[in-house]
Amino acid sequence: MKKREVKKLLRENPEFEAWVVEDSMRVRAVRSNPGMAEELFKRWNDRKRGRLDFDNISQKTKRASEMLTGVQSIMDMMADYTKKL
Repeated sequence: MKKREVKKLLRENPEFEAWVVEDSMRVRAVRSNPGMAEELFKRWNDRKRGRLDFDNISQKTKRASEMLTGVQSIMDMMADYTKKL
């Protein structure tokens, strides 16, 4: 996709444009690679229709699991420290 086509796509779909602008990573992706706009549009359209994006869900679940593991390890370290006192 060319920059011209991306601008047209964004102009024709203001909701999609708002969704792209919502996240700075999406904006950077579109600016660095205009062809990425088409893929993002498909993702946005699928999401809008109510389809589940299992890749996105699994990424978020993995990230949450990593964060919880980190919190749990900190809590375990604190418990060990208080036992030593």
